[in-house]
Amino acid sequence: MSGAGRLELAPPDVEHTRRVAWFRITLAAALLCSMGLSWRLWTSARLFPLSPLSRSLPAVPFPFDVLWLLALLGLLAAILAVSRAKRFMLLFLVLAGALSLGDQCRWQPWFYQYFFMLAAIVPLAGRQPAQGQLARALNACRLIVAFTYFWSGCQKLNANFFSETWPDMAGPLLQFLPPAIRDWPRFFVYLVPPLEICIGIGLLARRLRRSAVILAAAMHVLVLAVLVAAGENTVVWPWNAAMIFFVFILFWRDEATTPRDILVPRGNRHALVALLFGVLPAFGLAGLWDSYLSMALYSGNTEQAVVYVSPAVIARLPASIRSHVWQGTTPFFLDINRWAYGELNVPVYPEAGVYRQVTARICQVAGSSPDIRLRIKEKPDPWTGRRKSEFYDCNHLFEDR
Repeated sequence: MSGAGRLELAPPDVEHTRRVAWFRITLAAALLCSMGLSWRLWTSARLFPLSPLSRSLPAVPFPFDVLWLLALLGLLAAILAVSRAKRFMLLFLVLAGALSLGDQCRWQPWFYQYFFMLAAIVPLAGRQPAQGQLARALNACRLIVAFTYFWSGCQKLNANFFSETWPDMAGPLLQFLPPAIRDWPRFFVYLVPPLEICIGIGLLARRLRRSAVILAAAMHVLVLAVLVAAGENTVVWPWNAAMIFFVFILFWRDEATTPRDILVPRGNRHALVALLFGVLPAFGLAGLWDSYLSMALYSGNTEQAVVYVSPAVIARLPASIRSHVWQGTTPFFLDINRWAYGELNVPVYPEAGVYRQVTARICQVAGSSPDIRLRIKEKPDPWTGRRKSEFYDCNHLFEDR
């Protein structure tokens, strides 16, 4: 009550409004950067084949694919610049969602996360939303971020991450360290999975939230240093930078939001992200949900594949594909993941159906030769890192089609 005995009206929740504004700007900027860096991924005129969700889906022909991509980038620029961008957001979600169905390689973890975050805040981009809407949308995004860390850490709890994935990632950075301390980071690798799991849990708990934000920011700085030193996967550099902004925008100095507010869905959008990011990734650990939709990027816990080829087959391949064929020792093989990086600037979507479609393209380009054999290595045993393998030749692949 005021000194005159009158009730003062509570001011609008400026804090929520400010968080939403910064979140929208960060999200649009990150999407714009990542889609721009992977622009070939979103077009059809390329050698690396499309892997549509259904074979009945037609590819978007040139030049309409380029126009479609330019429209998406233009919409992101509008979302970045305009505060009341609800129509731009809705149109982006429709066009980007439809385009993503035409190629599963477009379901990169960063795009998957950004897409549903953007969907969560759409109601806030029109006229002044109610405070309940602001809180629900922010809590849906908090759930996505917290469980991204949690499931990413769970996916890394396997022998392959410790023995192969981390050494391959960190090697270029470790060479700059003095020899006396170069071995210490190898011990650090065992802390990475529990650290990510603890960050996810800490973001949910009010008492641990501030520490979790600081740890998350430090971890992303380290990851960025590793990626920049390796000069690889530039498309996720903006993702790591954006995640630093996300944790500060959503969680820093937020002592009012309870774990229940984040975990218990309130509204359809909140329920959907709880299912997609909180529940279904658990099935991914058992191979019942796609790896990248279960936060398994850089985890070592995905299927891998190579295509064995003979010198005669190599000679018939285009030069842009031939450069990704390992010829140092026999057997010679095409590294599908390296081909995806080289042409699309993203890793291949690591699922058997995509590997088969990629190899079918090799069979078409080089002729259906018995010298072309696809080897799919299943997810590794979490304790030993050993993988079982399946083999396919061109006849098998065309029979499947």
